[in-house]
Amino acid sequence: MAGRARLVAEVLLGAVIIAAYAVWCAFLNLEGKVRCVAVMLWSLVVMPLAVLFFATCHQGVRWVLVCALLAAASASMAVMTAGSWYGDSELREFLTAVPGLTAAALLITAPWLASWTLHDLSGQPTRARVVEAEPVIDEEHEDTGFTRYHLAEAETERDLGWMRFGPRERARSGAVISVSVVPDGWAPPIATERLDDTDVEPGITAFAALATLHLLGCAVTAAAWPREL
Repeated sequence: MAGRARLVAEVLLGAVIIAAYAVWCAFLNLEGKVRCVAVMLWSLVVMPLAVLFFATCHQGVRWVLVCALLAAASASMAVMTAGSWYGDSELREFLTAVPGLTAAALLITAPWLASWTLHDLSGQPTRARVVEAEPVIDEEHEDTGFTRYHLAEAETERDLGWMRFGPRERARSGAVISVSVVPDGWAPPIATERLDDTDVEPGITAFAALATLHLLGCAVTAAAWPREL
């Protein structure tokens, strides 16, 4: 990842974690329309920033764990929100819980699907030179068959960061390969030939559909929120 983009991403992650903690602490004591504002803030501001960050750091296990914790917090928020309308209609209870549930689903899928979606939207084919090829070793110190590549742009030597989803056949250091690059490093490079894998298109479609469902859920929730509260 480019240095500038990584710095911005780390700042965003810090802001997301602080905001998520503040919202969670305050959410426990919120009622009525104030709780509605908190739900919308989480669903439309904090959560998209978190998804964007996890799209850039999908290779790190620690980020996946943080993502899972935020998803659990979002699901808990959804349950608490639905439980606020005790005695009200069951349909309203379900609708007000939708943003938290869809946000949790987006957070869980972001480390694997968001980066592919970014490449589909804005990826640019680029010739890259393999600076370093590092086999991925499992806990038993055996080669898993996967490789992490440190890349540089072939013509300018610009650092492109590390790539996990490389060519189907392992490339050696010094080899020049074709990769997809998202401007400003908002997602790690991906070998262009991997974009044609049979499971890529369905994954992108599923993530886009989930994001659309999340936005619709936020709109429906705002309309369904009890006006007397």
